[in-house]
This record gives sequence, C-alpha cells and structure tokens, in this order.
Amino acid sequence: MAVLRMLAQKGMFWITDTFTRNSCLNAKLLLAALAICFIGRTIYLLYFAPLSKLPGSALAKLTMLPIKLDALLGRLGDACERDYYKYGDIYVVGPNAVVLNNPVDCRTVLGTHRFIKSSMYKEFALIDDTMFTTQSAELTHVRRRQVGPAFTYGYLNEMEPTILDCGIHAIKRKWDGMLLQKGEATVEYSLHFSLTTFDIIGALGYGQRFNALEQDSSQIVDWVNNYNRLAVLGIVFPYLRRFPFSLMVRDLLKSKMDFVEFGNNAAESRREMLRAGKAEKPKDLLQALIDGEDPESRVRMTGSQITAENIGFLIGGTDTTSLTMSWTLHYLLLYPNAYRKAVSEVRGKFARDHTITYAQGKAHLPYVDACIHEAMRIRAVSGVFLPRIVPRGGATFQGHYLPEGTQVGVNIAGANHHQGTWDNPQRFAPERFIVDERAKQNVITFSSGVRICPGRNLAMYEMMTILANLLKDYDFELPSDAIFRPERLDGLGNPVVMPRKHSLTVVPKYPERDCRVIIRHAVW
Repeated sequence: MAVLRMLAQKGMFWITDTFTRNSCLNAKLLLAALAICFIGRTIYLLYFAPLSKLPGSALAKLTMLPIKLDALLGRLGDACERDYYKYGDIYVVGPNAVVLNNPVDCRTVLGTHRFIKSSMYKEFALIDDTMFTTQSAELTHVRRRQVGPAFTYGYLNEMEPTILDCGIHAIKRKWDGMLLQKGEATVEYSLHFSLTTFDIIGALGYGQRFNALEQDSSQIVDWVNNYNRLAVLGIVFPYLRRFPFSLMVRDLLKSKMDFVEFGNNAAESRREMLRAGKAEKPKDLLQALIDGEDPESRVRMTGSQITAENIGFLIGGTDTTSLTMSWTLHYLLLYPNAYRKAVSEVRGKFARDHTITYAQGKAHLPYVDACIHEAMRIRAVSGVFLPRIVPRGGATFQGHYLPEGTQVGVNIAGANHHQGTWDNPQRFAPERFIVDERAKQNVITFSSGVRICPGRNLAMYEMMTILANLLKDYDFELPSDAIFRPERLDGLGNPVVMPRKHSLTVVPKYPERDCRVIIRHAVW
C-alpha cells in the first residue's frame, strides 16, 4: 500500500507539473494570439479599413472613447467646433463613425428617412417612442400629422396670451420687483430665462402654473435635469439601466418614474375635467396632444404616447429656447454696436407701454430677428452631433465612400461655422441675415428636412416676445468685474466668449459668474 501510495503521489505530481507547464504554455500562446490580433486590427483600422483614409486622430480611428469622454466631461460642444476647424468637412470619430460638417451633406442626411437614427436615441425614450427617439419613418410621419396642428401659427396665436403671461410679463414682474428698492439690480439672466421657459412649456403642456421663476426653482426643473443626466450616462455606459448597474442610478430612475407619473396624471386630469363639463377646451399643447388625430389613419395617441411626447416637448423646448436667449444677450453685450442697433430698432418702432407680440416683432424687427438667428448659428445649443446610419448601398460624401452601417454624425456646430458658407464665421454679425435673408436656411440649429424640430415656431414666439420687450423696457450693462467684455479680444480680433459645457445642450459653463448683468428701467 505504501508503494502504491508513493506511486500515486508521484503520478499526481507529474500530472500537476505537466498541466502547470502546459497551462503556462497555453497562456503564453493565448497572450501572443491576442497581441497579434490587436496589432493586426490596429494596422487594419489605421491603414486599410474603409474609413482609414479620412481625416481624424489616430486614436479616433481605433476607438470612440475620445468622443464619449468629451460627452461625459461636457466638452463635446468645444470638441465638435474645434475638430471642424482642424479636420474640415468630414472626419473620423470612431472605427465605424464619421462626422459631416458641410451644410449640403448635413441636409442630405437629414432630408430623408433612408439615414435612420442610431440606437443611441433609445436612451432618450421614457415610456414610449416619440418623434425624437424613434427610428421608424412611419411612426414619424403619423406623429407629425397628429401633433402638427399644435405648432401652426393659427394655434400658436391662440396660445400667445399664455406665452406672454408666463414669459415677458412674468420676467417684468420679477425684475420690476427687484428694481423697487434701488434704481438698478443685478440678475443672472440665464437662470431667469431657464425658469421662464419651464413656466411657459409647463403651462402649455400640463395646464398648470409652476411659478418656477417666481420661486426661483421647481420640481419639474429637477425632473428634467435628472432625465438629461440619465440619458447622457446611458449613452456613455450602454448597460447602465440593467441590474446590477442600475443600482448606481436608482435615484435618477425613480425621478424618471415620478416624471412619467406626473405627466400621466396631468393628461388624465384634463380628460376628467372635460368629461365633467367643467370648462371649455383650453388652447394649449396638452389639449392638442389629446385631440391630435392622424387625418389619414384616423388614429389618436394612447395615454403613454401623449405623456412621452409631452415630456419630449418640455425637455426639448426649455433649455434650447432659454439658452439661445442667454447666448443672444451675451453676444449683444460683447458687441456694443449690435446691442445699440437692436435697442434703437425696438424703441423706434414701438411705444414704451406696448407689449410686442410675435407677429409684430417678426414684421417690424428684422435686426432683432437677425440677432436671434446669428446666436443660433454661432453658438448652436441643440445637439451638436446627430448620429445616423448609412443605408444599404453605402453613401459618398466629400469623395469618400462610406459603407452601409457606418454611423454618420451631423455636426451642427461645424455646419453653422462652415467657412465655405459663412464669412468670418466666428464673428457675431447679425447683418449677414439682413443682407441675405435666405442665409437663415443655412442655419440648421433646428435640424433640417424630415427631422426638423416641430416646435421651432413656438421657440421663436418665446424668443422674439421676450428679447424684444426686454430690449425695449430695460437698459443692460455688464458688471465692473465681468471677465468677458467687448475689449477682451481673441487672436482673430473678436471678443472672447464665455466658456461653455455640453451635455445634451450647450450651456454657459459658469453662469453664476458670466451671466450676470446690471438692469435698469430703460431711459428713452
């Protein structure tokens, strides 16, 4: 037995030793194979892949990590504009992803449903697909026919009293109250514009007055901010909503469900009010969604679809509008000649005690309208990178063939700064739209073609009525400690603009510092 035991022990030692030596050998072979694969893939992507001949950084040809990191750190706005000036009309941002900057190419992609949206948009879906999140051309057509009447000029004119009351009138109540004690006050205009647009869209979309501007905050603002954070994190980390990773964002997920529940309750309360005959049908977005019917199929939206679209309008129609007003005012303060022209135009056309409506502003204030469009061009606040998928058969842009399945991004920042389209694109020059009003067609901040923003007319109603009346009723002056002033110039001789950050929209990076302005009642 002792001999057998000794033989067994020696045999086990031999087997273990052989296995160990073979395991080490297998591990080395595996590592060698992985290294060869990595080197081979790197060489292929850098020199032989379909996108290898395009401009772009070497790292971007290997991985999308740089652009994802820019998105996560809020640098995407700067990166998209910087890379356009560095690489030109087309460049690589990933092994299978390119960016287009030429306005003609951008309109080609946005002008047809052949270039479907990438799966990234699914991260923005709360409870149901919307016009913004869906990849389906059919759903887009149906939904646009259902909600289209809400954004006609006729319906917007009926909503304008609410827009004025929650917009310019609310701001004037706020600012006039601040001016009661002294002849001047310092306001953070970006915050006030943001809260105002929440109040407008809240009143139109939910039939409720949130009084966010009056109270300097609102629960719905927190819901929207949390939604935006969740969407950005989901884009960068695709599995974030799956267990166990979802535990890290459970507060954001709960906020999302609270947001949805609020939207469902608002729609049901409106239906109950109408069933009970307590009031006539209001003229607002919520009622337009409830009544919206596709004239071809006679289909109306379900409850969850109404809530999803309504939340989409709130999210898409608040930050984009308020930020455009913030950038417009910032640029006017940096360009005193433009500010004086805008003020002179408004005060020369309207009486001191008159409230300017959208139609009046559009008809009589071409320079103010040009200032708004120039701000939308030079500092587009909507998504700067709108990814689509190249359809079957591939596509050619700027002489480069892109195989089907390639992700192609429309760079709004690049298109709006395109040097072949705009003269001195980094300079704020509203006159470019006075000389040639058709130039507005080249500003694609609201997107273009079949995917153009359905709420663009509402946004213009808000921006024109607020900015025109503020320029009429108040004088603006930068504080003495303002860092960004007309006399502080960059290398091109243009005023240095306050820094920005980007999540889903392009926002001032330090609004508490850079968006302060001294206001006084206008001296005519």
